[in-house]
Amino acid sequence: MATLAPATPPEGPPASIRSGSAKQWTPEHYSASISTYAKQRSTSLYVGVHFTRLAHILRKPFDGTAKRAPTYNYTPSSDFATLYQYVFEKPVGYHALATPLELVQLAESEASNVLFLRGQPCPQWLVHAGASFHIDPEFFFRHLDFLSNLSSKRYFAQPSLMSTARRIIQLNYMTIGEFPAHSGDMGQSELDHLRDSATRDMSEYFNELGKRVSRNACGSESIVRAYHVLDQSHFAIEQQASICLGLTEKGWTAVVWLDTGRPLTPNQPGPWAGTLRSNQHSGRETFLPWIQSQPFVSLHPASMSIAHERRPVKEMEQSASLIHLDYGKTLDKKAMAQDPFYALHEVFLSCAYSEVQFLNVIESKINEDMAREFMPDHNISPANMIYFQGLLDTHAESLRRTITAINSRDDSGWPRPSDQTLRKKHAVLAHTLLQDYEALLRRTETLSNLCKGRLQILLSRAGIVESNKAIEQAKVVTKLTRLAFVFIPLSFVSSFFGMNLKPFVESPPYGLWLFFAVSAPVVALLLMSMTLSLEQIMQPFGKCGRVRKPSKIVEKEDMA
Repeated sequence: MATLAPATPPEGPPASIRSGSAKQWTPEHYSASISTYAKQRSTSLYVGVHFTRLAHILRKPFDGTAKRAPTYNYTPSSDFATLYQYVFEKPVGYHALATPLELVQLAESEASNVLFLRGQPCPQWLVHAGASFHIDPEFFFRHLDFLSNLSSKRYFAQPSLMSTARRIIQLNYMTIGEFPAHSGDMGQSELDHLRDSATRDMSEYFNELGKRVSRNACGSESIVRAYHVLDQSHFAIEQQASICLGLTEKGWTAVVWLDTGRPLTPNQPGPWAGTLRSNQHSGRETFLPWIQSQPFVSLHPASMSIAHERRPVKEMEQSASLIHLDYGKTLDKKAMAQDPFYALHEVFLSCAYSEVQFLNVIESKINEDMAREFMPDHNISPANMIYFQGLLDTHAESLRRTITAINSRDDSGWPRPSDQTLRKKHAVLAHTLLQDYEALLRRTETLSNLCKGRLQILLSRAGIVESNKAIEQAKVVTKLTRLAFVFIPLSFVSSFFGMNLKPFVESPPYGLWLFFAVSAPVVALLLMSMTLSLEQIMQPFGKCGRVRKPSKIVEKEDMA
């Protein structure tokens, strides 16, 4: 494996990366500029303190103390980058890069490039790619935004204005996984406990991920952004594909950084580790493949297979692990050399198909939850509807950002082919892609509204059930109250006469009948007060008062 030669920073003021200057930036100068920007606080309105952690990572290949650190792995990963080069009327160049120096050499040729980066960052690859293809460091910062949440001080820089980085696009993609076979039906409390446990495990995963990235310990290992427990049978992992366009005088380079790197293993931290271990022990696959439909694809399976020499040695369970191996099978290679947005069509389409599969799973889970409602002895719980609605609302926002990026591609300065016929053809394909994402957004919003409606119904039914229980309890309380109205006055009278009964028993004028003579009117008065209101009781006395007042007035007039 080749070693990295030390680079000497150029003399004089640096060329503007944003301008696409032909002046070559060295990797060390590229990294040093980012470090200088990260130290800007009070000397400029455009502070760079939020870049501190990224600058620290990118400076490690050129930091003398880092080479002596026992926890720092200076050897660059050999499976982090794959480069496709497109030159008009020439075969596509496929390069599985082993060292960053190979990337620098290939960047000297005049060609249109699609560069795939995979998994956790390797600083050597990032600085060499950034310097060679004039990549905006904002691209690296946005893809590694999870590091900002792990810093001791947060600056809440993301998400930012879309106009600040129109050539940066971030796409989310999902992978559905299966839990080991579970005997019996899982109750809602068990499912809630499983989700809470997954949340804690993800927090620990991100803490460990931050340490690994800072030490550069596991370059090319996969990154998982979110983990969702859908029910006792299925879960979903959420990952990201970040896209950036770099422009130089020699051509354009579309960089695609995928979270999916090396396959996930049971030895890595994360809530999926136990599932992978159990499924591997039983010989069962964990992740479902993406189902991508193409016209007549079932009649030509061999033509859509990955070239034999590029196939992975070990079986990769995630479909996203295969994107970089044989990219562009369904696209026109000549057209890809002229239009970077067209060249990225398969990336957009693969992420869209993953979203289709995710929405299909969510819809099936909603229908299953609705069907269980009519089962006997089923406790109605709104927890699942709340959980699904939160997922759908988050995905809807991500789809809106993607739609905005597709609509604004012309305003963002993406190169377009000079041939008008080819330009119209690509515009039609981009419009079709836009329609697909708009359809995904509508379906996501429809499912979210379905969850909202189901949630309102469940809450209303829960309220009705509680009201019925309250009515039954009120009936029981009413009966007890009526009994109390009888027995309380009797107890009162008994207690009253219980103080001294000799006059009633020994004296001839009195007898035990006096007890009933006193208690009966008391009970009658209390029953009357229970059945009649105060206004009804006072009504006869009010009439008497109104009759007497005129007579007094007449007497006063006679006396006068």
